[in-house]
Amino acid sequence: MRTPRRPQSALRAPLNEILGTEANVRLLRVLVQGDEPITAGELARRAGLNRTSIYPALNALEVTGAIAFVGTGAQRLVRFRTAHPLNAQLAALFQAEAQRVDHLISSLRTAAELRPPPISVWIEGPVLTGTDRPEDALVCYVLADPAALPDVIDRFVERVDAVERRFDVSIDVRGTTRSELAARPESEATLMQDAILLAGVPPTALRPHTLRARANALQSHEDHDVRTRRLALAIATKLKTDPGLVRLARQHVGERAKIASEGERRELQEWTRILAMPVSRLQ
Repeated sequence: MRTPRRPQSALRAPLNEILGTEANVRLLRVLVQGDEPITAGELARRAGLNRTSIYPALNALEVTGAIAFVGTGAQRLVRFRTAHPLNAQLAALFQAEAQRVDHLISSLRTAAELRPPPISVWIEGPVLTGTDRPEDALVCYVLADPAALPDVIDRFVERVDAVERRFDVSIDVRGTTRSELAARPESEATLMQDAILLAGVPPTALRPHTLRARANALQSHEDHDVRTRRLALAIATKLKTDPGLVRLARQHVGERAKIASEGERRELQEWTRILAMPVSRLQ
């Protein structure tokens, strides 16, 4: 956007200069959220900006009085000026910005509380990498058994409609199945590791061939521990949405015990003891 031809009063409209560029906004967002002064290098890293390019923006913000430098020389730090007359309002603005996203995700998690529950509901797309633009829709995937999927999507979309109006966002609901998820290329599977889970099991835990391939590549105890923790998280999340799975597990152990060897029966007895725990403790 070109610089407006007609100037405005710096006294009456100080936000023109304080929030005048995206770099200014990014830098202020980081400084407002922090309690201590930080170096320019760390500030640039947190703001996602090039270190050498932030100094013009910092100098402009210093002129407005919104920020101040602490110390002298190359090691001087940057802080948000608490004495600035618009300090509280700017802090509240960025706080409201962050809370909007938290409340949006919380509302979508409430919308995903369906009965019977879907296998998994999650957010993915450019929002995970921070590359989404204002015109991009928020992409929500719903995974369920093929026979139930159309009904699950309809009920979720009906709930999502109210969320769209409340937060003024566009939400693209897409249905998928286990087989479609398993058929995704590994490049997409890597991105799914950062998916925002709304309900059910994390999508990466539903790619069994990927887990088997990774298991073959495990080299250390640490690798095994990481894999085990991820599997445990997936199970605990699933139990939270569908506690009835414990009953099915008990039935399976009971049926297996009828044909198990003596050694396996000892293992199954331990599982019987574990599955007798309250669901909250089992999680």
